[in-house]
Amino acid sequence: MKPTSLPIVVAFDGSDESTLALHWAVDTAGRTHQEVRAVVAAMDPNAVAPPVRQYEEEFADSAAALARDIVKHSHAGRGSVDVKRGLTVPVLLEEAAGAALMVVGSRGRGVIESHWLGSVSQHLAGHAAAPVAVIRAAHNPRSRTILVGIDGSPASLRAVGFACDRAALSGEEVVAVYAYRYPTFYSPGLAVLPEDVDTTLVDSAERLASDLVAGVRIDYPDVALRSTAVVGRPARVLARLSDDACLVVVGSRGRNAFKEMLLGSVAREVLHRGECPVVVVR
Repeated sequence: MKPTSLPIVVAFDGSDESTLALHWAVDTAGRTHQEVRAVVAAMDPNAVAPPVRQYEEEFADSAAALARDIVKHSHAGRGSVDVKRGLTVPVLLEEAAGAALMVVGSRGRGVIESHWLGSVSQHLAGHAAAPVAVIRAAHNPRSRTILVGIDGSPASLRAVGFACDRAALSGEEVVAVYAYRYPTFYSPGLAVLPEDVDTTLVDSAERLASDLVAGVRIDYPDVALRSTAVVGRPARVLARLSDDACLVVVGSRGRNAFKEMLLGSVAREVLHRGECPVVVVR
């Protein structure tokens, strides 16, 4: 991420997932020299019944105190905690409009444990003006590899730029992944791959992957950036490779997404199935 005066904003509700998100944000801010703002969204006490009002007041006080403690003992430098009154999603969307990055846990308070992705995090990823980082524990916490899905779309190129901005400050490696389909021969009720791999097709896919990031290489000569082409559906490829990555970055919509779609199918599936933090870039 390039130097900016805009803060990293974290949606915080005191849940384990939001605590993980805040720790991730302060670690990132320590690398990028940005301010961290933890935002606790609580209901307006004048808009709820007295029993709920007391609960919301206790929730806001408890969550804010925990967030302040985390920020105070971090190495992020500048940090603050704010309690904002109103419905959670509108409050956070407003905060995202003035953020360099919006950070949220994969699930929040009140979300059924079996849900893989909370409604708030999914809504923010689809609507927020800023890039949105949805945080979950990395399967390999020692990894220093950032994966980026590329397909030539404007959003995927911005995703590569986001990843390289971070890597320029963190020293992490960026791997741009181009997923492609291998020709399949069909017979009634059966799909069969050819026995011999067409090396021409493989070489062509690798060249295309390299060409897609050629301009970015020039802009980031000091970043360890490499490209690769992998057979398979883009979302499944990125989800599978994410088990050995520290971060996955995807564009909000790919080349084949409908214009009216705020969040493409690849971004949505990677958010659900990724095994490390995922950033969605518009």
